[in-house]
Amino acid sequence: MLLCFLTLNICAQSSFRVSNYRKGDYPGGNQNWDIDLDEKGNVYIANNKGLLILNRARIDLYEMPQKTILRSVACLNGKVYTGSFEDFGYWEPNEQGYLEYTSLAGLLKNVTLNNDEFWKIVAYKRKIYFQSFGTILSYDHNHITPLKIPGAVMFLLKSGGRLFIQQINGGLFEIVDDELVFIEGSHVFTDTEVKTMLSISESEFIIGTSSKGLYYYNGVLFSEWQNEASSQLKEFKINNGTMLRDRLVFGTILKGIYILNTKGKLLDHIFANNSLQNNTILSMRSDSENNLWVGLDKGFDYVAFNSPIETYTDQDMSYGTAYTACLFNNQLFIGTNQGIYYYSLDESGKFTNRQFLPETQGQVWFLQKIDGELYCGLNNGTFIIRNYKLFQVSGFSGGYNLKFVASPEEDFLLQSTYNVIVVYRKQPGYWQQSHTIKGFGAPARFLEPDHIGNLWLGHTISGIYMVQPSAGYDSATLVYKFSKPKPLSKSNRVFKVDNRIVIPTGTELLQWDAVKNEMVPFGELCKQLEGFETSITIVSVSANKYWFIKKNELGMFEVRFGKAKLLYRIIPQMYGLDLVEDYENIVCLNDSLHLICLENGFSILNLHRLNQLADINRPPLINEVLLWKNPGRQIRFVPGSPHGSQIKHSYNNLSVTFSGSGPLGQKKYFQYLLQGIDQQWSEWSSNSQITYNRLPPGAYTFLVRTLTNKGIITEPGQVTIRIRHPWHLSYLAIIFYILALFALLLFLRINYLKRRWKKRENVFLMEQEKILIEKDQAEGEIIRLRNEKLQSEIAFKNAQLATSTMAIIRKNELLNEIQVEIDGQKVEFGSRLPNKFYSRIRKLIERNIASEHDWELFEKLFDQAHENFFQRLKAKYNELTPSDLRLCAYLRLNLASKEIAPLLNISTRGVEERRYRLRKRLQLPSEQNLTEFILTF
Repeated sequence: MLLCFLTLNICAQSSFRVSNYRKGDYPGGNQNWDIDLDEKGNVYIANNKGLLILNRARIDLYEMPQKTILRSVACLNGKVYTGSFEDFGYWEPNEQGYLEYTSLAGLLKNVTLNNDEFWKIVAYKRKIYFQSFGTILSYDHNHITPLKIPGAVMFLLKSGGRLFIQQINGGLFEIVDDELVFIEGSHVFTDTEVKTMLSISESEFIIGTSSKGLYYYNGVLFSEWQNEASSQLKEFKINNGTMLRDRLVFGTILKGIYILNTKGKLLDHIFANNSLQNNTILSMRSDSENNLWVGLDKGFDYVAFNSPIETYTDQDMSYGTAYTACLFNNQLFIGTNQGIYYYSLDESGKFTNRQFLPETQGQVWFLQKIDGELYCGLNNGTFIIRNYKLFQVSGFSGGYNLKFVASPEEDFLLQSTYNVIVVYRKQPGYWQQSHTIKGFGAPARFLEPDHIGNLWLGHTISGIYMVQPSAGYDSATLVYKFSKPKPLSKSNRVFKVDNRIVIPTGTELLQWDAVKNEMVPFGELCKQLEGFETSITIVSVSANKYWFIKKNELGMFEVRFGKAKLLYRIIPQMYGLDLVEDYENIVCLNDSLHLICLENGFSILNLHRLNQLADINRPPLINEVLLWKNPGRQIRFVPGSPHGSQIKHSYNNLSVTFSGSGPLGQKKYFQYLLQGIDQQWSEWSSNSQITYNRLPPGAYTFLVRTLTNKGIITEPGQVTIRIRHPWHLSYLAIIFYILALFALLLFLRINYLKRRWKKRENVFLMEQEKILIEKDQAEGEIIRLRNEKLQSEIAFKNAQLATSTMAIIRKNELLNEIQVEIDGQKVEFGSRLPNKFYSRIRKLIERNIASEHDWELFEKLFDQAHENFFQRLKAKYNELTPSDLRLCAYLRLNLASKEIAPLLNISTRGVEERRYRLRKRLQLPSEQNLTEFILTF
């Protein structure tokens, strides 16, 4: 946002500011041919690309069906009428609130439009007139009637309740009952073009022409109207005009806007060199506040009058950079990097007739009124200005300041310079350099004495110093340099607030703690400064009032006894103010006027005028909330609609449009905060729309606040939205997840217990198995031992059986031998061996050979060694005889036939025969061995 500055001749301007709307700020083209407003204050502009609509929410563009240029626009009876190439009609909102175009060209009968462009649309006596250079059409809302015209015509002009038009290269006509009536005496305009007619009374008009300047018409005669801007308006060519209360406003082709009063005095000149985007004025329209919308060849502007700030500057930098100022004897002296300029104060309160003060070339550091004299600090010394001449009072280069100090013996003025601290003594009528304070020599731009007599100096480079001077300020008894526990501002600045030394760091303010002998945060004050604790410059403007200057903000506070109250806040960008970087300064000229030093001039803040402005303290209005998933899928609602409570998670891109009160064209500055995302309020911005992308699910409250005319922060406007979680993150889903997690944990617990019990069971089973194995091993061992015992017993029984068998065999063999011997003795002795004895012995031998007792003993031992052998044989071969069983038993003992024979008391042959019979009974094949069969049975 910019301000315009200076009238052409007097190097000053009235109080207004200009808001620039460049092509990149709106969706249309460069040229803006016509402007009108509806009853709500919305602005409609006929643009190269179509119809531009400005409301408090945004700027929209509506294109014509044929993409043609709009030349005219008029808001009438709730409709927006527009004129373009061979077409004219109106726009109305549809059910969705978007405008739709209806052409009226189809109502024409017996009229052919031949390359006609409709440049003017005027409502007059319940009819609407559409005018091109070749025709004038009257529309009564039902029919269209062409007016009979004398030839090609210029622009249709409505003024003073009357309707006029000029014939090209001809005079003026008035339209009366749709008839053109020639105005006598208007032939004076045959060699020019009438561009505007402004009514200053019921019968008086000021007529603006393209090349002949201004004319006065009293209803009878036309005469040239001579005024301060006559020659300029002729040279720069009037293109249009309008009235602002009792002021005449003329837009030109070559030099912007001229504003005159009804007496012809030039009040203002607004042009490209100081505020407008360019000098070609295509259209103008005033609003209800008597401010001005201006359509330009490149963009459009809004001129707001009665601004509390007047700016004196020049894009060519001819004013230089302002560092200091002083209002002295009704003249304004400005100290710049080029020298000292001075201005006169005229009756209207403007500073005019800028002049350069001779011999002041170069940097000026201060201008100060002391005891009725004006002192200035220059590169080459310090001077008094008397009658526009310099009188030197100190020869030390670069006097930054002059500070008053009081001592019991004498009062002094102290001054920090490029090298030393200079002490001034009072001479008759003025202050004069006396001496310097020895013991400190360094450039110190900032100097502040504290309440106990210490001097605080901000060294240009190295830091902050505290100097304790001697009683007569002859020398420094102590010089103490402060280390930097916290970063100080880069200029090492020192200020005095409420009689306390204050040092800004850029993030907070520090104060000197004499008890702790160190710098500590000035927390008590910082808490009350509403963000201005980050100020880098503090300027004392009057008793207990201070300007706190931080980046992009100026704030005037009243500070008294540790209590701070914000009086005014200024956003420099709002007024197009470009303060001097690192040398920011505001000078109090009087109770109302404060001069702001700028890079290319200065501005005057008029607090009296600022206080007269309506200070409306209303929160900003949130016009629209838009949430979208993608550009084609959007949810649009206004605060309070039901959509605001629940929004699908996929629509997580948020755009909020808001606006402040006051005229539409005056750009407001806003701070915004989205609770849940932003940690602090944003910087002040003129953007009336903010976008947040990819918001996570949750509840959000959007807050936006603005400033009153005095810079007091309003209550915030707010809107709350809730973006739902996706189904898999909804509360029910979360409950399900919790239950599922609980179930999973329960399952894992049970599984763990199962596995634990299973493990225990496995351990138990392993132990049981081990026990069983050990038991089996023990039982096996027992069985083995038992078997071994059995085997031993069997072996023993077999041994017994074998022994018994062998004993039987031996016995039988012995008996057989005895029998043979007896038989031999019988034969040898004959009768000498009595038969009775022989027979008795023989029977005894035979009886012992065939003794059943031997068999029973054998059978008993055999059964013990070969369990159930006989039973199995009998069970399978029931035909076996006892003798067969005996043979089998002997075969089982693997006895040979010759060993069996004695046992059976038969011969070996008899054994073989018995073997044969046994094979038969056993039904053994011939190839099978009998002994092997019996052994394996």
